[in-house]
Amino acid sequence: MKKAIITLSLICAGLLATSNIGDLVFAQDTTKNINKTNNVEVQVINKLNKEEAEELLSMYNPNVKYIYQGTENDFVALKEKGLEGYVFLMDADTDLGMFVNKDDAKIYYFHPSGYLELAE
Repeated sequence: MKKAIITLSLICAGLLATSNIGDLVFAQDTTKNINKTNNVEVQVINKLNKEEAEELLSMYNPNVKYIYQGTENDFVALKEKGLEGYVFLMDADTDLGMFVNKDDAKIYYFHPSGYLELAE
């Protein structure tokens, strides 16, 4: 009888603990949509658009003007690496461009030959 009560208690505790699993919220820098019918939480991850990428570059180096050149679809080296983002040329005497990753907003020095280095 004692074993039956302990087993029943454990089952009830387990059911109570897992009944609100769909309501758990974790602190992250993303937008959350909740489907009211199924009480399922779906995270929407915001990706940078071209204007946000250009603004990020302007904050990185405000003394330089940046000229938009295209996305990963326009550069084979980026496609091969599986990166997505935007390429800008600096309005300066250089053949290096800047690549802004749309997934994590990191800025890289970029050359179409495949050179890619994280800018600090």
